[in-house]
Amino acid sequence: MPLDAKMVMECCEEYSNSHDRLTKLVLYVVALLESELKKRNILARVAGRSKSVDSLRGKLTKWSQDKKRASLFKTRSDVFACVGDLAGVRVMTYTEHDRELVYKLVKEIFASPAGKTDFDTERKEESARIQRDKSNFYRATHMQVCLRPEHLTEGYFNLKGSHCEIQITSMLAHVWNEIEHDMRYKGDSRSLSDDEILMLDSLGLLTKSGDHIISSLINANARRVEAQRQQELLSKGRIKDVKALSEALEEHFGPTVSGKTLNFRLNADALWDTVEALKLTQPKDLFQVLSPALLQETVKKTLPAFARHLKATKQLRPKLVAESCDLFLIALLKGSHATIAGVPKTNRGPAKRHLFFATAFVEFEASQEA
Repeated sequence: MPLDAKMVMECCEEYSNSHDRLTKLVLYVVALLESELKKRNILARVAGRSKSVDSLRGKLTKWSQDKKRASLFKTRSDVFACVGDLAGVRVMTYTEHDRELVYKLVKEIFASPAGKTDFDTERKEESARIQRDKSNFYRATHMQVCLRPEHLTEGYFNLKGSHCEIQITSMLAHVWNEIEHDMRYKGDSRSLSDDEILMLDSLGLLTKSGDHIISSLINANARRVEAQRQQELLSKGRIKDVKALSEALEEHFGPTVSGKTLNFRLNADALWDTVEALKLTQPKDLFQVLSPALLQETVKKTLPAFARHLKATKQLRPKLVAESCDLFLIALLKGSHATIAGVPKTNRGPAKRHLFFATAFVEFEASQEA
């Protein structure tokens, strides 16, 4: 039998029994997404809902009044297979660029439901319907997901096999879609005036230009915050010891320096002796010398060449470790090796390391000039 009033009623009764379960699924999906978005510093807002029984009734009643469409449904299973948004979550990114990042994130943390290929992904703007309609500015990625086995811990076993629709769109595209949907589909599109249509089109065009403005604003804010951070760091008082030196370097450069992930505590003692000898204990002075250009040259050219020199001259102890404070030490020696090599030798353990490399660097520079 086709979709009729009786089947609509039966479907709504069946759905009412699973409404609480789908609400629990939505809350779980929202929580997972919010947690992962925060970890990855992706600016977005997440909202979710399980479709109300009244909303489902309205949708099915509308379908039942379309004879051609109603004839496609023979059983309640057919109906539910076509209603993909009983559980729905919307991720609204600050920028259009992040939509693809969220899409990849969703594929990473959720599973594709049984019977669905590649999460049943649909990029709405690529559909023939929207491409034919130049006044439609909706840009979104729709996906069907279910929980992975590791998500089905105690209290969530009954969510196995339940699927949820995730819609990923930018905030501006979401605003346009909500307004357009309310006016054109929930209302009577035949009554839209020329002015309303023109303003909808204008708003659609603004979503595209607005996305560029938001991206520029976010980037400008990031640059300002970083400049303030750098200024605060440079304005701090004298670096007083090895621990403070390691902390200052890590705070200033972050975990990666010119493509190398550094251990800022390894071999920091020798670097500290060099920093003290060169009177670079003020952060602004130290970081003015340790410029990005100098560090890049050290990583790409100086370190490899110096390491080859040490190997060729059989000066293998102490070992040069590029992923440690030795990177900064060699960068400083580039212009100050003679000064460090001339520092009076003491019996202090850590001092021997930087004096050894300084003396070897004098030889290295002489060999380069020969």
